[in-house]
Amino acid sequence: MRKERLLILLGTLIALIFFYVGLNKWLESKPESAPPPVVVKPTPPQPAQPISPPQEEKAKEEPKVEEKKQTPPVEPQKQKEDLIAQKIQEEKIKEVQKTQDSKNLTAQKQEARKEVAKQEKQAEKPKREVKEYVIQIGAFSSKENADRALAKAKSMGYRGEIVNEDNFYKVRVRVKTDDLNKVLAELSSSFGGAIIKQ
Repeated sequence: MRKERLLILLGTLIALIFFYVGLNKWLESKPESAPPPVVVKPTPPQPAQPISPPQEEKAKEEPKVEEKKQTPPVEPQKQKEDLIAQKIQEEKIKEVQKTQDSKNLTAQKQEARKEVAKQEKQAEKPKREVKEYVIQIGAFSSKENADRALAKAKSMGYRGEIVNEDNFYKVRVRVKTDDLNKVLAELSSSFGGAIIKQ
């Protein structure tokens, strides 16, 4: 009983699928028909009535009035379209200005935030104490090499001296700074090494 129901449902499903596919193919193959042409029946001309001379003048004047009445409606239509086009352009310009203003405002806000962040970082940095250090920048076996190293250090703006110790001429400079690591890095890159003595 259950199998029979399933077979009936399956058969109906297959039949529906074939019906759908066949209907689609038939609709695709069917040529599109053009709508029937619209026939406008011409109105028969009215019989001319005899017009007396004073009526002829009125008749001549009346068409002129009608012609004047017919031409102005076209101009207001164009004026309306022009006004609508102008309003649309003005709205577009306003939208562009608003987006530019909002971009400018966001840029200004970001700059202000960056400045505040910089000020906060500067406030957070503890002020370091300026100390004086003695740093050895080289030890040479010849006095000439030690003199050259001392001259180079003096050209960089350091005060220094040569100390004869352990059969070497040691070049030492005196530095006042609050950032010792920066000075050590500068001296190491220039002289190949730097050692703190005091």
